Amino acid sequence: MYTLIALPLLALFPAISWAEYSTTHSDPVIPILLALTVLTLVALLGRVIAQRLNQPSVLGELTLGILIGNLGYWYGIDLITVLRESSAVFNAVTLSYESNFTLEQALREQLEPLIVEQLLPLLSSEKGGETINVIQVLDSFSRIGLLFLLFVVGLESSVQELRISLRPGIRVAMIGIFAPFILGFAVMHLFAPESHWTSHLMVAIALCATSIGITARVFHELKIDNSKVAQIVLSAAVIDDVLGLIMMAIGIDIISRGSFELTTVLFSISQAIIFLASIYLLLPLIIRFTIRHLHHFDLWEAELFVSFLLLTSLSWLADFVGLSAIVGAFAAGLILSNREFTYWKKNCDGPTCHLDQKIKEQIRPFEAIFAPLFFVLMGTQVKLEAFLDQEILLLASALIVVAIGGKMVSGLGASAHYPRLAIGAGMVPRGEVALILASMGKTIGALNSTLFTAVVMMTIVTTLLGPLILKWQLSREL
Repeated sequence: MYTLIALPLLALFPAISWAEYSTTHSDPVIPILLALTVLTLVALLGRVIAQRLNQPSVLGELTLGILIGNLGYWYGIDLITVLRESSAVFNAVTLSYESNFTLEQALREQLEPLIVEQLLPLLSSEKGGETINVIQVLDSFSRIGLLFLLFVVGLESSVQELRISLRPGIRVAMIGIFAPFILGFAVMHLFAPESHWTSHLMVAIALCATSIGITARVFHELKIDNSKVAQIVLSAAVIDDVLGLIMMAIGIDIISRGSFELTTVLFSISQAIIFLASIYLLLPLIIRFTIRHLHHFDLWEAELFVSFLLLTSLSWLADFVGLSAIVGAFAAGLILSNREFTYWKKNCDGPTCHLDQKIKEQIRPFEAIFAPLFFVLMGTQVKLEAFLDQEILLLASALIVVAIGGKMVSGLGASAHYPRLAIGAGMVPRGEVALILASMGKTIGALNSTLFTAVVMMTIVTTLLGPLILKWQLSREL
């Protein structure tokens, strides 16, 4: 127990050292390396703690990020103080470059006066430029890690597996999408009526998420991976993720256009459908064509290059057509996970030639290193002082209630002879998907720090309670 308490404090020492680090060094990469070391250490410690408590790694990374972010802020560590407002700082710096605004004026356009008074001395100091540079690099690494994470989620969300229980999965997913979405709008209208409609929209979309990995782990622990209940829940979770990401892309597009008009919504939906349909139809042909010209490579080389290029190109293409890059990354993994490298398959035997087995081994190292940076950085931006406000605490509690209730009713989409409550419970954990949606909302300015913190708290609670409710319901049925 003492070790668990001491580890987060130990992780602060490199950060404190960074705060006192001299700017006399000649290599600009050095402070970036030190910051990466600190965040990687924090992520590693978070994983250790989560595994000891038998919880998902993402919760450990996020929770320790919250702890380090708030402790670092209270101790006055410059890097962490700026990290907590990184999105607004980036926007202010961009605004000062593109207009006649000074940095102070740009900051006042983005943040409250009290926060500006805290940040301005830090950003105007001799180390201010270095701090911004370090944070921008960390942010870029975390975004790349996010793409790898969505790619891996797509790899684990096989279209073939989805088809096994497609009909009940669709019904469960549709209820699991619309119930939390509508309830989310209702909660925001009642408890945060002063918020802009874009905030209501992003919170409602974040409530729609379902974490495939966390639910799949529960089924694996209970050794019922191949049961009909597991197939329905996992199929629904895949559909849930696809629809959730599409809704997020549409929401961002609507917000960027500044209007909630029917023509805008229909255009965004058609854009997403055309993109995904084109990928589904054309991507297998492109993959086979590419592989035919790589037959002189070793299998691991071909798999690595094809998957990496597919991830980067589709992420760029999704952003180019007006969707989010993470939609392209997820779609790349979803399609690629159901294809084989036929040349090597015909020339060798055994499972080592199968794409589903090998491609994850090639991509996992990238995801394992970079994706945790995203969750730690998200954690540093969670402001625990926001919960000193009774209204915010009430809003977060209401979001948690509708987040659980909205998914529990999704079990009604399954036939009556299935354990509906267990199926609904399997849809409760939000995990990494909700965090991704929340971070995107914060990045585009739809979620302020308070609402972002409330959504993160909802994510943590549902991720903790979801597996417990699922195991309890399944124990009654087994």
